[in-house]
Amino acid sequence: MSESEQPGAARLWTRDFIVGTLVNFVLMVNYYMLMVVMTTYAMDAYAAPASLAAFCASIFIIGTLVARFASGPIVERLGRKRVLVAGACFEILFSCLYLSGAALPVLFAIRLLHGVAYGMCSTAITTVVTSMVPHERKGEGVGYYMLSVTLGSAVGPSIGIFVSTSYDFRLLFVLAAATAAAALLGALTLRVPKEGAKGAKGAEPAASGASGASGTRSAGADGARGAAALASRVLELPVLPISLVCGLVFFGYSSLLTFLTPYAASLGLVQAASFFFVVYALIMFVTRPFTGRTFDRKGARCVMVPAFLSFALGMVVLGLAHAGWMILLAALFLGFGVGTVQSSGLAMAVRATPDARLSLANSTFYICLDVGVGVGPVILGMLAPAVGYENLFLIMAAVALVALGLLFLVERKGA
Repeated sequence: MSESEQPGAARLWTRDFIVGTLVNFVLMVNYYMLMVVMTTYAMDAYAAPASLAAFCASIFIIGTLVARFASGPIVERLGRKRVLVAGACFEILFSCLYLSGAALPVLFAIRLLHGVAYGMCSTAITTVVTSMVPHERKGEGVGYYMLSVTLGSAVGPSIGIFVSTSYDFRLLFVLAAATAAAALLGALTLRVPKEGAKGAKGAEPAASGASGASGTRSAGADGARGAAALASRVLELPVLPISLVCGLVFFGYSSLLTFLTPYAASLGLVQAASFFFVVYALIMFVTRPFTGRTFDRKGARCVMVPAFLSFALGMVVLGLAHAGWMILLAALFLGFGVGTVQSSGLAMAVRATPDARLSLANSTFYICLDVGVGVGPVILGMLAPAVGYENLFLIMAAVALVALGLLFLVERKGA
């Protein structure tokens, strides 16, 4: 891995940056290898109807969201490494509990708690690694780090589908526990930078002093300040605008996860669709290092604007597809769009955040992405029968253009 940097330039490829990135990779493998098969597992092992079996997958996301909201303050209070290690221990535990063959309601509880453990680990490791990246190389460093997500999203589903169809689910659960154990081993060897303590503590006295000097203000204003103070404890409000913009793109992305397979089947293009996410992951892997460097050298707009346009174009190509090559061409545009929006959006968030509140910035960003992916299937599932798959993807192209317009507003306001 070539640094290609001037002597004395801030170092990116440290031992701990590499270890942290690998820890995130195995966490992603654990997540994806189970996510893609849990609906099938519930249907096969418990004879659950499809709607109930699907809840076995979605309840994990609910647990992840709960953890995202809680993890920011917890990570800063207990320490990043402690939360990471504890979360990895729980990941091992819950991966092993799938082997118990417990009743379906218990399986739902295991999935929910596993989602909480994953959310804690994900927030902690992302905070640790982004704190290691030099400020002037945030785009490049976050881009390389996010490759662990790309590889995990390609390797995890492949392992999950292959093992569950060629062997059995018990072996898959053993492998899931092994990947969680690998994450724990990496977490234990990780040397976490000392956390900056500036800013957060110094702000509180000023706030209380202002409160005492404004006794004549209305109860409504006091309530608003109290609500804002509460929100600031679980969210990093300055990064919320860019997080919401990226979350809107991931709302559009959820249409791929939900409707690509039935859409391809309706076109008779299932074989091309089976390679969609391979091409999608490959283009992410190839482009992320370059977009990261461009982000650092020329600014966010130089990479984010092409990414939003690429996403919109990919949705248009997908909505107009009538041949397999068009499905794969759409994968190229969408892979570049989603990958760049995610990594550069996160870089924008963490670059503008003091070290002491990095965990809140990371959790805020991923809350918005998770909400986008989580509510998308519900809303789009009601829309798809009315407009058809083709028009649905074209509408998602329009959503991406709306998000691009909002990006310009966010940049103008310096958020």
